[in-house]
Amino acid sequence: MSDYFDRKPGNEIPVWKPGTEIKFEITADKISGRIPVVRLESWEDFTPFVSTDFFNDSSVEYIFRGQRRYSWGLTPSLARNSGNGIVTQDLKSRQFEAFKKAARGRLLDSNIVEEEDELWAIGQHYGLKTPLLDWTYSPYVALFFAFSKQDSSSETDNPYRAVYILNKTFIEDDDDVPDIRVLEPKKDDHGRLVNQAGLFTFSPDDATIENKLTEVITAEDFMVNGHPYSGLSPDEEPDALAKYICKVYIKNENQQACVKHLRRMNVHHGSLFPDLIGASEYCNLLIDEATIIRPEPISNASDFVVPVIKYPVDPITNEPVGQEAAAVRSLLIQSILGVGYYTVEQIEDLAEKLSNTLEEYKVTDWQHKDSVHARFKNITRTMLRNHNVPEEYRTPVVEQIVDVMIREDENKEEQ
Repeated sequence: MSDYFDRKPGNEIPVWKPGTEIKFEITADKISGRIPVVRLESWEDFTPFVSTDFFNDSSVEYIFRGQRRYSWGLTPSLARNSGNGIVTQDLKSRQFEAFKKAARGRLLDSNIVEEEDELWAIGQHYGLKTPLLDWTYSPYVALFFAFSKQDSSSETDNPYRAVYILNKTFIEDDDDVPDIRVLEPKKDDHGRLVNQAGLFTFSPDDATIENKLTEVITAEDFMVNGHPYSGLSPDEEPDALAKYICKVYIKNENQQACVKHLRRMNVHHGSLFPDLIGASEYCNLLIDEATIIRPEPISNASDFVVPVIKYPVDPITNEPVGQEAAAVRSLLIQSILGVGYYTVEQIEDLAEKLSNTLEEYKVTDWQHKDSVHARFKNITRTMLRNHNVPEEYRTPVVEQIVDVMIREDENKEEQ
């Protein structure tokens, strides 16, 4: 697991499980900022999570935004040119005027160039860097955008994906939050906004959405349920602020199963992008699932008998050596070779790399530390994915790797 989620007691990101009360935490760090956060250990917990009473106040309308990587903030594309993640008034004006001139003669409705909001929305559709962020009324569309793409093997560790939840009712109140605007364009020539239940927020000038919201809500005279926010205890603050904005980290596992589940709900590229781009993405996904590239099967692999492993002895310490690598090798052979996709030599090489990497993260009394166990599983999952082991065969190895390493350490101590 990423070091970000391996936190000291008292500063953990709470894990929510179905049937329990939702508890948020404010970590006040570079990744989560001052936004209240919570974790789900499976994408399957997302539906019961958004179905809780916490998000079903009839007087409040929430909107959602899914993001593939846990570390991404609420940063509009134009803000990435500023160096600090903030859209300045000058940057926004220069970009708008440039696009307004460039778009003349290229629009079906020439009057659009005089409507600033509509022109920004068109620019967003065509890839223009804008101060807009995409949101949706549908939590399942947000979940789709969080999980629709696989992680690249060249990327850094990404143990969680994320969905932001924003109180639209509150930010639409110009008296309370005048600097953050919601935009629902009048025109939707491509049908995407309708199909995605989509809308936009305008980022405020010279501030982030997060900073502007927390600035408003944490003011001394701001009232929460009839009581001043300033009177809340530190334990009450995260849950109170989460009613306005929060970030949900969702364990990055079983990505393909999540996408298939959403497709059964008619949430997929073909339905969300009713144009040729969406049709192409949808067909690409289907063909990828149907033709997962695998190495050539090995004949009679299922008849392979895992050999009895005799550990060599270190001539100085007289202790067995290479024990973990051999145990990992046995686990991989039983889990992968038996299905006929990898040679014994390939598995031996992978087992050595994996066991050596895991050894580096062993600390005193590691057998009893959940954080180390989680790290072992994530390292195993990432390494198997990088070696193109299909997801359905990675999972059994990931679930057993900790037990194997513990067992071999115990065996070493007994010898």
